[in-house]
Amino acid sequence: MYKLKILDCKTFQDRKWMLCKGSLNEYLESLKPEFYTFSIQRKIVKNQYLDTLITTIKEKDPIPVVTLTYNDVKLQPKVGDEVSIDMENIEILDGLQRTFRLWAHNELIKEYESSAITEPTSFAKHIKNKYPIFFETGIVSLSKIKNFYQNGEFDEIKTSFQDFDVYFVVWIDLTPKKVIHKMLVLNAGQRSVSKTHQFELLFLYLWEDLRIQLKDITLYREKESDANKIKSGARNSGEYMFTSVIVALRSFLEKKPLRVSIDDLDVSELGQGESSGEINEGIFNTHFIKLFLENLKALDDAVIEKEAEHGRKWFVKDTTLSGILAGLGAYAKVNETQSIEDITQLYQDSFDKLLIKVKEKGFTLNEFTKQYNELSSRSVNIGNFIRKVVMDYTVQLLEDADPSWETIFKSKSKIG
Repeated sequence: MYKLKILDCKTFQDRKWMLCKGSLNEYLESLKPEFYTFSIQRKIVKNQYLDTLITTIKEKDPIPVVTLTYNDVKLQPKVGDEVSIDMENIEILDGLQRTFRLWAHNELIKEYESSAITEPTSFAKHIKNKYPIFFETGIVSLSKIKNFYQNGEFDEIKTSFQDFDVYFVVWIDLTPKKVIHKMLVLNAGQRSVSKTHQFELLFLYLWEDLRIQLKDITLYREKESDANKIKSGARNSGEYMFTSVIVALRSFLEKKPLRVSIDDLDVSELGQGESSGEINEGIFNTHFIKLFLENLKALDDAVIEKEAEHGRKWFVKDTTLSGILAGLGAYAKVNETQSIEDITQLYQDSFDKLLIKVKEKGFTLNEFTKQYNELSSRSVNIGNFIRKVVMDYTVQLLEDADPSWETIFKSKSKIG
C-alpha cells in the first residue's frame, strides 16, 4: 500500500479527484512489476530531455505532476487525510516516461548494492542481461555507469530519492471511456488521434480482463514476433491481428468496409472532423466485446471446416474481416439511434444467420481465388475492391440469395 497526503479533492456524480503528495522512494518501491506495460499507454521511448530528470531531483527542483487512475468505490477523500492506495489497482495516465526513468535508476541502485560488483563494465553487462530495456531506451549506458562509479552517484541519487516528494492527480472510479478521454487529453500534443485509434484504446482497456476469460482467442500486435506468421495464415482458429479485429468491429458499426493502417495503434488518416457517436462508446462493454469475439471464432471455425487450409488463410486477412463485418452491419441496419441492447440483438441475429449460411454454402473460396487471380489485369485498388466484394457476397448470403463471386467481381469492376 502506498500512502498519500490529500492536498485537495473534488467529488463528482460518478467519479472523484484528488491532488496528493507522496514520497518518491515509496512510490518507486510500490509500483507493480508490470506498471509500464499498461496497454493503452505509449511504449517507453528514447528522450534525451527526460533523461535529465535525475539532475532535476538532485537539485531538489519539482517535477511535473503524475496522473493516476484508481478504482475504489469505498474511498471518500477528504483534504488533510492520509490515504493508502493499492498500487495493484493503479494505472499511470500521464507520467509513465518519467516514472519509468526514475524506477530504472532506483533498480540500478538496488542492483549495485546487492551485486557488490566493483567493476563498471561487469556491472553494465549484469544490468544489460537483467534489464535490456534500460539500454534499448538509452536510459542507461556503459559511460553513464562508469560516471556513477567514479563520482559516487549511486549514493547521491539514493539520498535524493529518499528526500523527495512527488505530486499526483488521482482520478477515482473512472469508466473505461473516461480513462481513454483523460489519456487523450493529457497526451493531446503528442499525435493526432483518429476514431480508429480511439476504438483501439477502448478495446485494449477491456481486453486486459477479457483475455483471461477467452483462453481460445489470441490477438497479436504488429511488433510481436509471430505477427507475420499470423497474417500469412499459419495460425489456429481464434488467432487474429489486433488491428484487423478493431477495424472489423468499426466496419460493422459503420456498415462499410474500412481498412487497417500500416502501424499498430496508428492510422494514416488523422480522422479530423470525425465524431465519435454514442454507438461507438456504448458497445465498449465487456458483454458486447466478449460476444463479438466469441462469434468471430465460431465463424472462423465454420470457414475452416468448410474450406480447410484455404479458409484458415483467407479468414484472417483484414480485407476479409472488414468485408464480412461490414456486410453484417449493412444487413442488420445498425444505427446510432438504437439502444445498445437493440444493436447487440441485431448483431447476434445476423451472426447466427450468417453462421448457418456459411455451414450450408460457405464462401466458395476456389471460385473467389479464380476471380482474384484475374484482378491484375484490371485497374483497381485491390485492397478496397476485395473488401467491397466480400461485403456484397456476405449481404447476399444473408438475404438468402445465391451469390456468385464471378458476378460480384464483374459488377464491382464496372462501378470502378
